Amino acid sequence: MSANSFLETAVTIDTLEVAERTFMTRLRSPKIAPAVTPGQFLMVSFPETSDPLLPRAFSVCDASGDTLSLLYVAVGRGTRRISRLMPGEPLILNGPLGRGFPEMAAGQKVWAAVGGSGAALIPILSRAAVKAGSNLHFYYGARTRRHLVPFNDVTGVHHATDDGSEGFHGNVVEMLKKELQAGTPDILLGCGPTPMLIAMQKEFGNRVQTYLSVETPMACGMGLCQGCPVKKAGEKDYHLACKDGPVFKSDEIEFEMQP
Repeated sequence: MSANSFLETAVTIDTLEVAERTFMTRLRSPKIAPAVTPGQFLMVSFPETSDPLLPRAFSVCDASGDTLSLLYVAVGRGTRRISRLMPGEPLILNGPLGRGFPEMAAGQKVWAAVGGSGAALIPILSRAAVKAGSNLHFYYGARTRRHLVPFNDVTGVHHATDDGSEGFHGNVVEMLKKELQAGTPDILLGCGPTPMLIAMQKEFGNRVQTYLSVETPMACGMGLCQGCPVKKAGEKDYHLACKDGPVFKSDEIEFEMQP
């Protein structure tokens, strides 16, 4: 555990279903919540049990005061169990961990493309942008309207859906290509499924300063298990997503998976 992270027993405040099979859980976390920055993550586990055996990595959706939020799709045993936590029940958190997105600057024009679980970063990035005085726009993609989380308190969110049921008809990368015909941001952020990040790197990496938050399984979150390698661009060596990332400049990494 790094000097800037904490092992903390957080207490559940509430859980809401915010989209189809998608939940947001708020936790009282007086040590971690004030320390987290956009793009960092937590390792989450249950007290006094080994089921699930390994902790699970979660991006922090929002953090304010002593409260933080997790946004997730309840698909496995662990996420379904979190979605059923009652107020007052505990979770073990280790964090904040990893390297997040760079700090935004006053007047800076920032675009963030998000999809899938990457949508969890919308509230915390929005909060950071307001504090910095930057101009942030989100390009948020999903398969259909049912899978979009309604971030009602966040402005500048542009939707894309594969079936055209909400916003742009197509995926986020196609929407960004169209937007770039009219203007260019100072920096571009990406967080979502690996095929989306690969397409962003290919289409925009040489045109805009681009930062990508990679998605990869993590067993420890601290670099001990060596289980989250990300290939260094132009080298045979590897980064570790948990220690060197999960956010990387686009030209720092090479995706071995092809879309």
